[in-house]
Amino acid sequence: MYSSRNHRKKRMRTKAAETSKISERRLAARKTAAVEYEKRRARVLKAAAEVFKELGYSTATVDDVAKRAKIDRASIYYYFKGKKDLLREMVGGATAENVDMAEDIASSDRSPREKLRKLMVDLLVSYERHYPYLYVYVQEDMSRLLQDKSPWSKRMVALNHRFDVAVVQIIQEGLKSKAFRSTGDAKLIAAGVVGMCNWSHRWFEPSGKRRAAEIAETFADMVLDGLCS
Repeated sequence: MYSSRNHRKKRMRTKAAETSKISERRLAARKTAAVEYEKRRARVLKAAAEVFKELGYSTATVDDVAKRAKIDRASIYYYFKGKKDLLREMVGGATAENVDMAEDIASSDRSPREKLRKLMVDLLVSYERHYPYLYVYVQEDMSRLLQDKSPWSKRMVALNHRFDVAVVQIIQEGLKSKAFRSTGDAKLIAAGVVGMCNWSHRWFEPSGKRRAAEIAETFADMVLDGLCS
C-alpha cells in the first residue's frame, strides 16, 4: 500500500515535470514566433517608408509596398490594416519623441542660444535615427493627412501644436532677454528655423558625407550668428 502511494506520487511528479517542460517549449515557441513576427513587420514598415518617400504617400499603393518588401499583397494585411495604418505606425511614436524633446529643452536651465542649438541638433539627429519615417511625414501635406478627424489625427494635431509652442517659447525667451536680435516676431523666426531643418528631407541621406549632427551645427551657426548680438 505504502509502495503504491509512493509510485503514484512519483508518477504525478513525473507528469508535472513533463507538463512543465511542454509549457516551457510552448512559451519558447511563442516567443520565437513573436520575434519573427516583429522582424517581418519591421521589414514591411521599412519598405513602406521607402516607397512613400520615393513615390509620395498619395501615389504609392499597397502593391508597391508588397513588391518592395518582396511579399504578396495579402501578407501586408497580416501585419497592417492598410496604407493609412502603415503611415500612422511609422510617424506616431517618433513625432511624440520629438515633442517631448522640444519641451524638455524649452523648460531647461540652458541659455536661449544653447536651447536653440540643441533643438536643431536633436531634431536633425532624430530625422537621421528614424530615417526615412519622419521625412515621409514632413514631405507630405500634413494638414491634408490630418483632415479625417480620427483620434490619431487629433492626437497628431495636438502634438504638432505642442512642438510649435515649445520652439516659439525658446525664441521668445531669447528675444525678451536680448540674447536674440530680430525685427521679426517669435512665430515667424520659429517657422524659419523648423523649416530649415525640415527642408533637409529633399536631400539628406544617412549614408552621405555629413552626419545629421554636423549639418545641424552648421545650420545653428547660420541662425545664431544672425540672431545673436
